[in-house]
Order: sequence, then structure tokens, then C-alpha cells
Amino acid sequence: MVKLDIVGIGPGSVEYVTPIVRKIVSEAQIVIGAQRCLNLFSQDIHGESYTLTAKNLKELLKFAVESTKEGKQVTILSTGDPGFSGLLKTVLNTNLISASEVNVVPGISAIQTCAAKLGLSWDEACLFTFHQGSIDIAKKIELTTYLKMGRNIILLPDAKTFSPKEIATYLIESGFNPNMSVFICENLTLNDERVTKSSLEGVLVADFGALCVMVIKAKCEDV
Repeated sequence: MVKLDIVGIGPGSVEYVTPIVRKIVSEAQIVIGAQRCLNLFSQDIHGESYTLTAKNLKELLKFAVESTKEGKQVTILSTGDPGFSGLLKTVLNTNLISASEVNVVPGISAIQTCAAKLGLSWDEACLFTFHQGSIDIAKKIELTTYLKMGRNIILLPDAKTFSPKEIATYLIESGFNPNMSVFICENLTLNDERVTKSSLEGVLVADFGALCVMVIKAKCEDV
């Protein structure tokens, strides 16, 4: 049985695309992904390619599943790792295909890259994503609960709905120390990569790009 390939393409730079992903893409009859994802494989795509957007998401995912069931080799490109704020959940939530019918190839996530950049051992950190509209009061409460427990947080903000500024505001209003240490890693692995060390209070008066990872240290550090 042909499975639908969902592959992680890394945090952004072509240097972080793994050889196995390149091989899968080169052998695919159909490749689907956002334009900036497809651009990483300009020399590797030999089949048909389709640009994934917010408007055609449901339509293209249905096309991908149907094409796979017809026996075609289809690859969906997911930024970072498909299993963390990636396209795996989105594909499975269509209810058109089961987990046993997909082949997931992991990628290097922005979370991993951020932790490496900061020299942070992240096996005990709490991970959050606020992408894809995944913002609710329960998740916000969970965030504050772990911080009160002294756990470090690594999270993916959403520039439109829960930006770093809004996160900092929420935490300060929830009673956290405005001097709590914060790191913002932007455009990781790209030419305009930037790492900012600040505080909750400092984040309130700074601007950050959409492609960023936010680290909140439970213990204050000099900034």
C-alpha cells in the first residue's frame, strides 16, 4: 500500500534539509507545500508541484489523499518537524486518512534549533505552540502553571493572535516578575537570524518577526 509522505524540511535554511527528505521529494510524483518550502527543492522536484495556501489547504489535502489512494507517490512538505506545530495533525484532522496510512519523516524543528543556539538542554522544558489558532484560556493557564513550578518554557508565538508582546503582557498581568528572562530567536538558520536576550518588560517595547521562537526562563537572569 502506498503511503502519503509527510516530511519535515527543517527551520528554514537549505542546509538543514536532511538527505532522506531530498530523496523522498525527488522520487515523488506529486509534491505539495508552501511556496517557501517548494523553493528549497528547486533542483529536487521531478514530478508535479502544488503550492499550498490557507485558501486551498482543505482542497489540496483532499487531493493529496485521493492521489495516494490511487497509487501515486505524494509528498507533503511541512516546515520544521511535521509532529510539532506541523502539518501532520492538520492532515489527520481531515479524517480522510489514518496515522497508519502516512509515512512521517521527522525534520529539525525551530524548537530544537533555538535550544541549540542558546546552549539550552530542553529535555525538561515545557513546549507550547500558539500557531494555527491553538490559543485558549486553558493553554494560557497551563503556561502560567508551569512557570510557577519553576519550569522553563519554549514556545512558538503567533504574530497575529498571541505575539511575544501579548504573551509578555499576559504574564506580567498574571503577576510574574517583569524582569523574568526572555530570549527571542528570529529567522533561525537564515541570513537575517537574530537572537535577542531581554525581559518580559523589555519585550513590551520591542518588535519581532513572524518566524520566531520565545524562551521564558522561570528564574530571573541579568539582562
